Amino acid sequence: MNHINNDIDHILIRRSENTLIVVGTGTILFSVWTVVKTLGMLFLLKDESVAAVRKAVDESGFKLSDQSIFYIVLVVTLIIMILFLAVRIFIGLSAISEGRGSRRRKGYLVLAVIMIITSITAAAVNLFSAKSQEPLVVLSNDASISAHIVEFTSVVMLVELVFSAMRIRRVRKRVSQSAAKKEQE
Repeated sequence: MNHINNDIDHILIRRSENTLIVVGTGTILFSVWTVVKTLGMLFLLKDESVAAVRKAVDESGFKLSDQSIFYIVLVVTLIIMILFLAVRIFIGLSAISEGRGSRRRKGYLVLAVIMIITSITAAAVNLFSAKSQEPLVVLSNDASISAHIVEFTSVVMLVELVFSAMRIRRVRKRVSQSAAKKEQE
């Protein structure tokens, strides 16, 4: 008969594992939402985006059609979004994997901390800086309250992910040391 150990450390491990699974899934979902929102904004604000890039292209002396400019902006946005999505999916899947007790991937916590710092810095810069007269609408940050709430929630999830992973590692180490001590006695 399997016995579930309900001491404080094992309860904390199970709770933290569950948190990692939930937060890892949320991290993936928020990244997908960000990609969909960005691409949707690109197509909805196509004319504004092309006009902003047109000004820079005309100043540099290149002759490109509006359609070419849009495709260039689309390709650059897709590349950035794929990289963004890949990093977030790696972090989310790594957290889910560690929450299930399987393989621990190295580096995902470092990437999560970098993303936390980057997100907080970007939010602070957006909050305290004056808006440019002609920003590239799609690639600039959305200043709506809902966008800030989603970004704040994403940062909170990443912070919780990092703390849960560190907590699991610390408690698992303590449990294994305690088990080793009991075996020696």
